[in-house]
Amino acid sequence: MSRLQRGAALITALLVVALATMLATQLAARAYFDNARYSTLLEREQALQFALAAEAWASEVLIANREDGDGIDHLNELWAQPIVPPPFDDLPVQLRFQMEDLQGRINLNNLVRPDGRDDEPAMANLLRLLQILELDPSIMPAAADWIDDNIEPRFPDGAEDDYYSRLDNPYRTANQRMASPTELRLVRGVDDEAYRLLQPYITALPEATTINVNTAPPMVLRTLADGISEREAEALAEARPADGYPSVTDFLQDPALAGRDVDPQTLSVGSNYFLLRTVVELGRTEVRTETVLYRADAGTSRVILRRQGFIE
Repeated sequence: MSRLQRGAALITALLVVALATMLATQLAARAYFDNARYSTLLEREQALQFALAAEAWASEVLIANREDGDGIDHLNELWAQPIVPPPFDDLPVQLRFQMEDLQGRINLNNLVRPDGRDDEPAMANLLRLLQILELDPSIMPAAADWIDDNIEPRFPDGAEDDYYSRLDNPYRTANQRMASPTELRLVRGVDDEAYRLLQPYITALPEATTINVNTAPPMVLRTLADGISEREAEALAEARPADGYPSVTDFLQDPALAGRDVDPQTLSVGSNYFLLRTVVELGRTEVRTETVLYRADAGTSRVILRRQGFIE
């Protein structure tokens, strides 16, 4: 074999080795990334199972609370405390969860009654909240128009399909109860900043609900009547008994409410709807879930809504 032929053979051999090395490297890299992807998916699935376990625990706590209690829900009960379980021996997992009483918020779906009539006390509550937060008061009638089952805008500040259909990205009103408070973001006048301010104090539940005076924050307590100041609302919250007011009548006897026009029919001392927020950290994976739980008076509990991520 000539020198030229030997050189060509050597180059060919080197090319074959290089190609084989490149192929082996690609296969190894693919196997590595496939394994990493599988590990991530496995961790995520395990984390979701922990979140579901937190749901089951929360349901049992709510049921036990109803069976052992007297129908009163307050902030010193077990369900209202942040829970951090002890570490798990076999898994690098951290679990945190906490429940909140959604009936401590203003239910947007209260604005319109099932028979289609306006709920004046609910409208007054939302209007006061908007005024306290220095937001556009016309958001209230626009939100009611979003919920009601007709296409006639309320005069003078309502908004129905005629308004939304003329937007750059047009859409139509739902004409039914909101499925989530985030739906308010679609209502005329509600921008990101307005929703950020409203979000901690509003909810959208599948039926008309009362406000639990034992769990409502001071901001919501301010909306119960005209003229309640921030200081008075904070005093109302601080004056609540450790085990909650036993009745709405007892709450209304607080001196801060003397002479104020508070509708007792809109209030309660117990609740049925709760929000569970869960954070699971497993390895390099973090899963956050929100679950809306309904606890019936009969002592049962069920999941109404489950979503991944927190609605801030």
